[in-house]
Amino acid sequence: MSANENGSQIKIADELAEVARSLAHATRTVPRPSDSYELLGALQIAQQSLAQVCTQLATWHRDAVDGTHCSGTDGHSLYGVPATAAGASEQVTLLLKIAAASAAETADLVGKAQAANGVVCWFDEAKETA
Repeated sequence: MSANENGSQIKIADELAEVARSLAHATRTVPRPSDSYELLGALQIAQQSLAQVCTQLATWHRDAVDGTHCSGTDGHSLYGVPATAAGASEQVTLLLKIAAASAAETADLVGKAQAANGVVCWFDEAKETA
């Protein structure tokens, strides 16, 4: 059964958020400089996957049907404009498409950083400074 079939997307996203927080704390220093190349490669792949998630969620929101996937809105305005399910879905779709493009651009930049990192002859262990 796929993650989509058993509804575990929230659990997976929560796990991803927790791992990302752990990585953010763990990369304040890089004790093994030679690991930086592999780290950048893994980050590029993760960023590409996030771009794909945003694209897929944008498509899902675009195709969501009032009465099938939702029951209208809560009546609050959206950016000062009275919200409708179609309008909100359109806004979410647009924002997710922008997020997907930004995530894809970030993945490309991380890949370029990895390529630039690849020309450095990194030590396996950082040397003590005098």
